[in-house]
Amino acid sequence: MKRTTQAKIAAVTGGAALLLAACGGNDPEVGVPDNPDDVSGTVTFWTYPLGVVDSVNWWQPYVDDFNEEYPNVDVEVVMQSFSNREEALVTAIAGQNAPDVVYFNPDFIPQYADEDLLLPLDELRDDWDSFVDSSLESMTWDGALYGAPLLMQMQTSYCNTEALEAAGVDCPTTWDEFREAAPAFVDAGYFATEYSGTSTLNHTFYLYLWQAGGEVLNEDLTAAAFNSPEGLEALEFIKEMVDNEWVPREPLSVSQEFEQSEAGQGNVGYMVGANLVQTRTLVDPDILETVPPMQNMEQVASGSVGAWSIFNTTDSPEAAQAWVHYLSDSDFIADFIEASGYLPPREDIEGLFADDPQLADGMEYLDQVRTGVMHPQARELIDVIRPHIQSVLLEDTDPQAALDAAEQEVNALLERG
Repeated sequence: MKRTTQAKIAAVTGGAALLLAACGGNDPEVGVPDNPDDVSGTVTFWTYPLGVVDSVNWWQPYVDDFNEEYPNVDVEVVMQSFSNREEALVTAIAGQNAPDVVYFNPDFIPQYADEDLLLPLDELRDDWDSFVDSSLESMTWDGALYGAPLLMQMQTSYCNTEALEAAGVDCPTTWDEFREAAPAFVDAGYFATEYSGTSTLNHTFYLYLWQAGGEVLNEDLTAAAFNSPEGLEALEFIKEMVDNEWVPREPLSVSQEFEQSEAGQGNVGYMVGANLVQTRTLVDPDILETVPPMQNMEQVASGSVGAWSIFNTTDSPEAAQAWVHYLSDSDFIADFIEASGYLPPREDIEGLFADDPQLADGMEYLDQVRTGVMHPQARELIDVIRPHIQSVLLEDTDPQAALDAAEQEVNALLERG
């Protein structure tokens, strides 16, 4: 199994510092006893709406199945909202009322692991080599695994075949091909693509930066690296889309519901990356042609990994680990993936999407998925950089000047840590 060992950063956010001061971490033993009858306790389990898996009722049959093996464990399923997600978590931990098991995405891991609040899971399973390497790497911090992957999400690149026919072009797979196709899409009455100025940079500026061959931070994560020829090329490419009106203007500054967007209404020729399952609820799947992730210097898809983490403040560490072990077994993950439409993080699950080649095609590119920046201040970095990207797109700021200013602020943020 591959591991990405990153330098441990002393910097912490104010929220994370509050967590450590409030409760600190314990050092429970890692592992599940061989005899299930020896495992007891209550597991408070925080999950979130994950596609159609959006209610406590969906989980109950699996809790019942788990209890057939672990009759002395009480699993309390708490359905949380993604809205104000981090604030709710900080409040719970500060009040010494943290969940035992929680659904995390990669950028949560460094912050809480750096505060010594998460239980390492390297020894939880003996079949981690059955998981996609990139799913494990995205949940690894300072050489330890802190999340048991449940799902992978790849922002799928696709074209509207009606737009292709009207424009007389093929679906682009490189920046140069996109530049050639974009004016034809516009002439045919379509936007060439969309760019969201309010979405996470993991799916927007960072994606183009990675495709250009650049990085957000330097190798030891101590300084900005995006103010580079690759970063300038990426930002100028995005500005080119805006200046030529290849993209709708409203999403640059306004967060839209997908059904209200041009992409959701089928008015976009090409999407560099989108939630295919969501798209197909609004756009006829028969007119969607999926293609490999966009490539410039590098072929990169944006996406995410969802995983289960265990707070080491739990009063029932063995029970929490038994539940996470159950949730990371191939049988449960196969059921979850089939219900939700996400992609599986396990390579030993076969037969999924046999009748759905659009989703099956994404499996080939899971190792091209990049989920974000593994750093305790990942979300703060986005908040610092985004306004400078916006100034280029909305106020016609010079791209190099914007990168210079963003680099200065990011380095100051890192140094303050």
